[in-house]
Amino acid sequence: MMMISPVKPQAPTTATGERWRHSALRKRLILGAWAQDLEDELARHLPPDRRESWGPADLSSNPFEQITRQLSVLYHEMPTVTHTGESIDALIGRNGLATYAGLWPLMQRTQQMVLGMREAVMRIDVRPQLENSIINSGLQYRLVTSDYVYIEAHPDQPDVPIYYLEYRLREYEGSECWIADEMDIRDPYNPTFRMRKVDSGGSLGIDVTEHYMDTSEDGENYPYRDSSGIPFLPITLYHAERTGNLWDPYNASQMVWGSLTSAVLYTMWTHLVRDACWAQKYVAGLSVAGLNQMDQDQVSRRSAVSTDPSSILVFAQDPEAQGQPLVGTFQVPVEPAKLLESIARYETRVALAAGLSPADISRQSGDPRSGYALAVSKSGQRESQKKFSPIMRMGDEELLAKSAMLSNRFLGTSLPESGYRVQYHSIPLTPEEMKAQRDDIIQKMDAGLMSPVQAIMEMYDDMDKLEAQKMLLEIRRERAEYT
Repeated sequence: MMMISPVKPQAPTTATGERWRHSALRKRLILGAWAQDLEDELARHLPPDRRESWGPADLSSNPFEQITRQLSVLYHEMPTVTHTGESIDALIGRNGLATYAGLWPLMQRTQQMVLGMREAVMRIDVRPQLENSIINSGLQYRLVTSDYVYIEAHPDQPDVPIYYLEYRLREYEGSECWIADEMDIRDPYNPTFRMRKVDSGGSLGIDVTEHYMDTSEDGENYPYRDSSGIPFLPITLYHAERTGNLWDPYNASQMVWGSLTSAVLYTMWTHLVRDACWAQKYVAGLSVAGLNQMDQDQVSRRSAVSTDPSSILVFAQDPEAQGQPLVGTFQVPVEPAKLLESIARYETRVALAAGLSPADISRQSGDPRSGYALAVSKSGQRESQKKFSPIMRMGDEELLAKSAMLSNRFLGTSLPESGYRVQYHSIPLTPEEMKAQRDDIIQKMDAGLMSPVQAIMEMYDDMDKLEAQKMLLEIRRERAEYT
């Protein structure tokens, strides 16, 4: 039996509703669920009769998804997490809580969502030990996209969340309905965590927390606190760019709309190749026998007859026509290769909205007329790492600190609750790039223009000065010990 999920409730505010709609479009483009969006875009460009003649939509090209995926390279290797002084293996070691929960593999998709939707939430929770279950208790991470949350910020810190609503489909009393997880630390002396039923108009209804949690989670029972008892929200709001605000949902919208238009153009190209890449015949004073009515709709009504190169067309003279009948040929209206090249150039222009330089974008085949997917060069990806690592590091370090707080409170660990440092691994240089970098560093050091610490930082661009000094001392100590 097919189950139909209830319609998503209305947003708390008009601005939030607009943000949800646009963010949901971006998510569908990333996840590949944008067929209906393309049909809507085709309807904007074409009258019904022309749309009918074009045939199936072509979803083979999506610059928005291609570029955001190729720029999401911070987590191509597991980041290195360090802490000054205290051991953090229980959290990020090989069998640590965050590692076991699959945090870093999940961050690969999270970064693409952050770059594409501009914001995304990572929610942390503790997985309980269930009876007769082989899965042990531990941390649990869940990516929450921005089209399912409503957040309010601190009045003096407009990008710091203090009120969080997450809309989730849950089973309640035998049926599926929308439940909002509500977390509120606006009053730090009386924080609340509630689960409330939401009606179709978006109003928060009855409190159903005890139906799922068996106890109230308000006030002193609020579960998310650090070792000092200070309440916090068990979420991290990741940003693609620090703007000082909670949301920046419409930035780089050119890529969104340009990707839809690009798909319209590829659909046109497919139609051209299939239906119009040969010389078109025409008749005057004749009619084609065997025409079939293709569509009875008054707007898109048209007649057609199926043909192929082996077909023989039969013409009948139009009794109302005057003069001799004519049969002629129009030349091919557009060469498919030239149209494809124009579409490829348009796609490249769309990709530039991501902030890339033209030199960083190419076609995987090396020929723009091939229609191959857009490719971002390795140097472009490395520049992307440098651009996004500071803002993503802020989120990661906050996430690890809150993970430690939850682990200490519920899992009996003694992890530090601040002071985490995340270092990302750069995309490896090519042999030619490595040689050029090495020669440049040696020449500068020989000329007295670069210190050994600066050389280390040049080679490992995500290292700070203290880490470079530590690495240099380790190298010197090992060379003295083993040589």
